[in-house]
Amino acid sequence: MSFIRPGGAFRTCLERQPCYTIGMLLKNPFNRPLADLVKKRYSCRSFDGRGLEPETLAALEKFPSGLALPFKSRLRFGIIDREKVRTENIFSTGSYGMIKGVRFYLSALTPKNVPRSWEDIGFALEATILYATALDLGSCWIGGIFDRKHFGRFLGMHEDEILPAVVAVGRAAEKRSLRDRLVRWSAKGDMRKTPVAIFFSNDWQTPFPYADFPRWAPVLENVRLGPSASNKQPWRIIVKDGGFHFFLDRDKAYSALMPNVDLQQIDIGIAMCHFQLSASELDLAGEWQDMDPKVVDTPANYEYIVSFVIR
Repeated sequence: MSFIRPGGAFRTCLERQPCYTIGMLLKNPFNRPLADLVKKRYSCRSFDGRGLEPETLAALEKFPSGLALPFKSRLRFGIIDREKVRTENIFSTGSYGMIKGVRFYLSALTPKNVPRSWEDIGFALEATILYATALDLGSCWIGGIFDRKHFGRFLGMHEDEILPAVVAVGRAAEKRSLRDRLVRWSAKGDMRKTPVAIFFSNDWQTPFPYADFPRWAPVLENVRLGPSASNKQPWRIIVKDGGFHFFLDRDKAYSALMPNVDLQQIDIGIAMCHFQLSASELDLAGEWQDMDPKVVDTPANYEYIVSFVIR
């Protein structure tokens, strides 16, 4: 198995604000409308158990190397083949009892304690998931419960690295298992927050009526439909001073439940991926900047992450 290392340094832009170029594929790389892929993708927990063609695996492993990640994290990507590591017994019943018939897992390693690297992992793996969806493959994020130690051993994880999440990928089974249907029902997997709960204009009391802004409405709708851990959708976006400012609505109880895993930062990366891909597809120019809008009366549990500044 090979790994791919995208990387690079921050560059400086106007007003000395850190900025992160949108060097990622300027046009939709999927040859299908992004909105269709966002709606088609779901958390697949029932796979057909068959392998994937070598060229498909190679394409999935190569895809992240074409991404210029917003925060320029140095990540290592790879694919785990369950058949090759079965003797190591890294797939415990407790960890993977909810997913049936899967053979391959997308993975990403990052150095420990690097700011915003988890957001970049969310960005990169979600883009790859959409690419897999365009190939008519199923996928499912796995972030909370899995044996990171044994996964990492197979991946050659260094002492200074961590494996935040993996993604099950393969062809969906023709029929979902009963357990799959029950998990999806209990997690309310088909439900999403309304726009007024996520998007705001100038302050946290005024919803941003994105339906009144036809150029940006498809972008924000694709963000709204994005997946997230436990379907919490922790991203909040406020439109102010020519930018879309991303905040994390931190669930402290959720963080306490998994103190070593910050899945909500991965969720922000997923939202950023949907936003950037959608904007690029529609030729809406902008760039990621560190430009905290300092909104009055920002809730204490809201953490500013980054801004997409319109050009």
